[in-house]
Parts: sequence; structure tokens; C-alpha cells
Amino acid sequence: MDPMHEFTIFGQSTDMVCDPIIGGIAMETTFSRPQIVFLLLLSLGISNHVFIIPHLIQAAGRDAWISVLFGYAVLIGWSLILFLVLKSMRASSFNDWLDMRIGKPWRWLVCGALVLYILILGILIVFDTTRNINIYLLPRTSNVVVVLCFVLISFGAARTGLKTIVHMSTVLLPIVWLLGIGVSTFTMSSKDYGILHPFFAEGIGPDVHGGVVVVGGSIELLVLLLLQPKMSKPMNYGTIFILLTLLVGLIIGPTLGSLSAFGPSEAGNMRFPAFEQWRLLMLGDYISHLDFLAAFQLMAGSVTRTALLMYLLSELILGRFPKYRQIVIGCGTALVSVPSLLQLSDIAMQAAIHHYFYMISLLFGCGILAALFAFSFFPVRKGGY
Repeated sequence: MDPMHEFTIFGQSTDMVCDPIIGGIAMETTFSRPQIVFLLLLSLGISNHVFIIPHLIQAAGRDAWISVLFGYAVLIGWSLILFLVLKSMRASSFNDWLDMRIGKPWRWLVCGALVLYILILGILIVFDTTRNINIYLLPRTSNVVVVLCFVLISFGAARTGLKTIVHMSTVLLPIVWLLGIGVSTFTMSSKDYGILHPFFAEGIGPDVHGGVVVVGGSIELLVLLLLQPKMSKPMNYGTIFILLTLLVGLIIGPTLGSLSAFGPSEAGNMRFPAFEQWRLLMLGDYISHLDFLAAFQLMAGSVTRTALLMYLLSELILGRFPKYRQIVIGCGTALVSVPSLLQLSDIAMQAAIHHYFYMISLLFGCGILAALFAFSFFPVRKGGY
């Protein structure tokens, strides 16, 4: 019998893989391209839609939306290289592909860099989400309680596997998207798009800085390298282009909304300008507090994002031998919650993100993708050593 063959259960592709360790057959569910797109729109979109915006407006001011267009042009070229690497991988897992190209010692170096990057992303999402909750929703609740509740929910989602995270995102994303369209539509009367003029008032420098924020924040599409082996069909460039365009749209939409509603100066001083737009929304003459719906958007995206990052962390460390997956996920979840539990200065954290993180993320994403693209031309090694 072939070591791997595929059949379908209820329309969903399932691989049967002979497991040499337990001597049996393990069934691993695979996912369609639309399912993975939904997953990434919710998990990456929460960063693009909420957490990037204040740094983008601080960097580029009135021209922040122009910076998004600059970043989009760069990301199109970057995504072409990503697609070529994915094309070289096909159905191989990321770890196996690296073993066949550069051997295990060098593979550990590459995977170690990605593990560090994922841990940093996890720290940022836990810190920003819990800070948002402390500021807007539960200002009198202990920070420890907020952080522990959030990371335990995320851990619970991650430990049940990718199937749970994917199915959760396919249910939540349409609701989150409808809420986003709703708040954008019903606050139109409070916006003045004439504020966006004049263009390039501060020169081209701030726009380039804003473009760095956009590109650095979108480098997370590298997670496709870990998710493609879980798909029933490899990614094509059309799907990547649509995904990238939608993710960039999640940046430019709230950026335009924040600038036109509050002006570049006021929006730049806000901690979460996308969240503040909910406070402009009223239901009739008496109901004005509808920002609890924004809390739903925030938690849906943040829990999905944190759970996905922790699951991918275990994939990188354990590869095809997930015996200790829950231990790795638990340790990873504990690590990313430490800065939030220690209540590090929010001002210092945001300054570090603004001045260093996005530039380092951009350089890291371009550098590691260039290396992987070079590896794709290496001859396949026997035994992966």
C-alpha cells in the first residue's frame, strides 16, 4: 500500500498517513484555499485593522493612506517571490523541504529564527489586546485576570488543533466583516474626507516611513509556508494576490475612516483609532454605547491569531512528531503572556514597536524569503543531512 493516499469525508479532503512510530494509520485533515484565506483574514487582519493603524498615522500623518498604496506595491513584488518558494515546496512540510535542501543543522537555524519571530508576534498581540481591554472595557479589573483569561482561551483553541481554529475563523469572519462594514457605513455623516488634502504636505519621507510600517506589518504572510502542507491543493498566485489585496484593504479602510473622522493630529494621538470610530455610532437618540460590538471583533481576531501562532510554533519545533505538542503550546503561551503580566510600560512598548519592530520585521521578511528562494535552487539531498 502507498504510504500516503487521499480520500474524502463529507466533502473535506483527508490524508491517510502510515505512522512509523505507532505503527498505525493517522488521519490528517486538509483544508481548502478559501478556508485558509478566511483563517488568515481573521488572524492577520486584526493586526492590520487595529494595531498597525496608530503607528501608520503617527508615521505618515495625513498621507497615511498613500503609504498604504506604496506598501501594497512593494508587497506585490514580495508576494511573487513567496509564491515561487511555495511552488517549490508543493505538498512537502516546511521542515522536510528544508531538510532536503540544506540539511538539518541549517534547518534548525532557519526554524529558530521563525520561532523567535512568532514569539514576538505573540507577545505583541497579547499585550495590545489586553491593554485594549483594560483601557476601554475593564479598567477596574486586575490586569492578571484579563491576561490569564485571554491566554487560557487562546491556549484552549490552539491545543485542539488547526481544524478547530480554521472552523472557528470561517464562522466568525463573516460576522466581523459585517460589523466592520456597518460601522464604516453608519458613521459616514461624521466624516470629512476633505481633511485628506493637501497631499505630500510633509514631503515624501513620512510616506516612505508609513510604507515601512505597512510592509513590516504584512510580512506575516510568511505563515503560508507552514500552512500550505495542510491544504488540499497548493496555493496559486491568484489566491495569494486576492488575500494580500484584502489584507491591505483592512489597513486602508480604517485609516481613511480615522483620518476623516478625527483628523491626522487627533487620530495620531489615539491608542486605538479604529476602535474609537465605534464611539461615533448611535442607535436612535438614546443608545450610544455600541462599542461592545468592537469588543467582539477584537476578541474574535485576537484569539484566532494567538491560537494560530501557538499552533504554528509547535509545528516548527516538533515537525512531524507532535508527541509533545500541548507542552510546546503551553510553554509558548506562557512566554508570550509574560510582558503583559509584568505590566511593562505601554509607552515604552509602543515606542519600541514604532521605531524598531516594523523595520526589523521588513528586513527579516525580505532576508529570510530571499534565503528560501535561493534554497529552492539547491539540489535535493539524500536523507536530508
